[in-house]
Amino acid sequence: MINFAEIWSTLDWMIIVAYFAVIILVGLVMRKRASKNMKSFFVASRRLTIPVLVGVGAASWYDSWTIVGLAECGTTMGICIIFIYVIPTAILRLPLAVWIGPLVRNKIPDWVITMPDLMAYMYDKRTKLVMALGMLPPFLYEAALLTAGGQVISYVTGMNMWVAFVILGVIIIFYTSLSGLWGLAVTDMMQFVVMSVAAGVLCFGIYAHFQGFGSLFDQVEAVNPEFMTITGGNDFMAILGWVISALAMYANSQSYQRFGSSKSGGDIKVSYTCIMIFGLFFSTVMVIAGMAALITFPEAAAQAPSEAFWGVVFTTLPIGLRGLFVAALLSAVMSTVSADYLIAGAVVIHDIVKGFFKPSLSDKAEVFGTRVVIWCIGIFMIVATYFWQDGISKAYYYCGGFQVAAFIVPLMFGLFYRKKTAAAGFWSLVLTIIAYAVWQFALGIPWGIPTNLACILFSMIVYVVVAKITYKGEEKKAIA
Repeated sequence: MINFAEIWSTLDWMIIVAYFAVIILVGLVMRKRASKNMKSFFVASRRLTIPVLVGVGAASWYDSWTIVGLAECGTTMGICIIFIYVIPTAILRLPLAVWIGPLVRNKIPDWVITMPDLMAYMYDKRTKLVMALGMLPPFLYEAALLTAGGQVISYVTGMNMWVAFVILGVIIIFYTSLSGLWGLAVTDMMQFVVMSVAAGVLCFGIYAHFQGFGSLFDQVEAVNPEFMTITGGNDFMAILGWVISALAMYANSQSYQRFGSSKSGGDIKVSYTCIMIFGLFFSTVMVIAGMAALITFPEAAAQAPSEAFWGVVFTTLPIGLRGLFVAALLSAVMSTVSADYLIAGAVVIHDIVKGFFKPSLSDKAEVFGTRVVIWCIGIFMIVATYFWQDGISKAYYYCGGFQVAAFIVPLMFGLFYRKKTAAAGFWSLVLTIIAYAVWQFALGIPWGIPTNLACILFSMIVYVVVAKITYKGEEKKAIA
C-alpha cells in the first residue's frame, strides 16, 4: 500500500479546503437567481454564453471516468484505448457539437427543458413517461463517480472511506440544491480551469520523471508488447463495443440540458468544438498516466489500478500541485454528479409528478420539490457507492452502455426521420430496454456481440418497421 498521507502537505490541504469553500459560497450567492422558476433553476434561463458553455460542457463531458477510468484503462490495456475510444469519441461527437446541438437549441420549442420533454414533443406523453423512468437507473453511475472522489480523499487523509463519501456527497447535494444550473455554470467554469492546468502539470511531471515519453513507452512494451499496439490485443467486437460507447453523449441528458441553456445555436458550435480539442489532450494525458502507473507501481497496478494512478500523481508532482490535481478530480466528480442530480430531480418532479400526477404544480413548488428529490437521490447515491468500489470502468460500461442502447435511436430518429410516429418512438424505446436486459444478463452477450451494438440494431429495426406500419394511420389522424 502507498502511504499518501505522508506525502500530503499543508499547502495541499489549503488548496482543497479553499476549493470546497468557494464551491459552497457560489451555491449561496446564486441561490436567489436560480429560485425564480424551473427554467431558471434547470437551464439558467437559457442565457449561458460561449465562455461559460465551454466550462459547463467540458465539465459534463469529461468526468472522473475521464481521469480515473481512462487511467485504469491505460494501466490494464495500454495505449490502444486512445485509438479505440479517445480518438473515436472526439470524431463521433463532432456532429453533436456542430449540427445536433444547434438544431436542438434553435428549432425545439421553449417549453422543452428536459429529455423526456423532448420525447413528448417528438412523440407523445407515454413515450415521455418511459424515457423518464428509463433515465433513473443509469443515475447509479453517479455513485461510481463519488467512489472515485471519496477514494482519493481517503487516500490522502487516512480517514474512513465511507466518511469521505459522505463529506463529498453532502457538499455536492448542498450546492446543487441551492443554486441549480446557475451555480453549476459558475463552478464548472472554475473546474474547467483547474482540470486544464492540472492535466498540463501532470503531463510535464510524467515527461520529466521518465526523461521523455519514449522511455516510458519502451518500458510499457517490455511489460506487455500488446500494450503498445493500436488494438491492444482486443478482437474486432471488443473494439467495436468501445467505439460505439463513444456515442454515449448522443443519449446523455446533460448534453441536451447544456444545449438548452445556451443563448444560441452558434454559441454551441464554437464552445463544443473547443471542448473536443481540450478533451483529446486531457484524455490522452490520463491514459499516459495510467501507463506510468504500470511501470512505477507494478504491484499496486495489478491489484488496484486507481491506487497506482494516484501514486504516480503524488510522486511526479511537487507540493501544492498535488492538491491542485486532487482538486481537478474533485472538480470532475462534482461537476458531473451535481448536473445529474439536478437532472434526476427534474425528471422526478417536472416530468413525472407534474407531467402525470399534478399538472397544476406551481413554479415555486416545482423548484422546491426538485430540491427535495436532489437530497433524496444524493443520499441514496452515497449508500450506492458500495456497488462500485472495485472500479469505475464497470460502471461506465453498464450505465453508459444502457443509455446508448436504449435512447439513441428514438432521439436521433425523432430529430431527423421524416416518417417518425409516436408508436415507433414508444415501442423502440420499450422493447430495446427489455432487449438490453435480455442480451446482457439473460443471454450473457451471445457470440461476443456487444450489447450496445446489438440493441442499437434491434432498436433501428423496431423503429423503422413500426413507423412504416403506423405512419399512414397517424398521418390521417393529424389531418382529421
